[in-house]
Amino acid sequence: MRSPKVRRGFTLIEFVVGIVLLAIALTGILGLLINQAPQGVDPVQQVRGAQLAQRILGEVLQKSFDEHSDHNGGRFRCAETVGTPAVTYPACTPVADYGPDGGEMRPYEFNDVDDFDTAGNWVDANQFTQTDAEGVSDQEYRHYQVRIAVTPDTLFGSPGLGAESIGKRVALTVRLPDQSELAFTLYRGNY
Repeated sequence: MRSPKVRRGFTLIEFVVGIVLLAIALTGILGLLINQAPQGVDPVQQVRGAQLAQRILGEVLQKSFDEHSDHNGGRFRCAETVGTPAVTYPACTPVADYGPDGGEMRPYEFNDVDDFDTAGNWVDANQFTQTDAEGVSDQEYRHYQVRIAVTPDTLFGSPGLGAESIGKRVALTVRLPDQSELAFTLYRGNY
């Protein structure tokens, strides 16, 4: 009796069909991976944007509340009436005068919180970073932009003088290179 022929291996048609199915599967998988690649950069940009915001807001907190406040020791606050006989100190800077004072071009020259106001304009973030000995920015935050709005605030309804004498709200918006924006807010009291 003859034994039946045992087939081993693949035919040419089965081999070609397998290659075609593998190609279709790989195309689908690569298509998904390629769509995810730009999103892999987003967290890095967001972390850098948050670091930039922390850097700027830390600088804001180091500055005096107002240029008419006492910069050394905090003996008096702007628009404050103290002592006997009563002495009224100069009023705080009016909102219309927020922004850098004359001659203050870089953040290290700013002497009070409202100098950081950018008047609603987007400013290159490298303006707020260190420069080398030649005055050239290190381009650490290239393609990042910031907008800073300083507004008077009563700090949650505190009674007393006008809002500009009580507190200031610093709203910082960082625009990332992909044009998305991160918003941060800081409150600075007149203490």
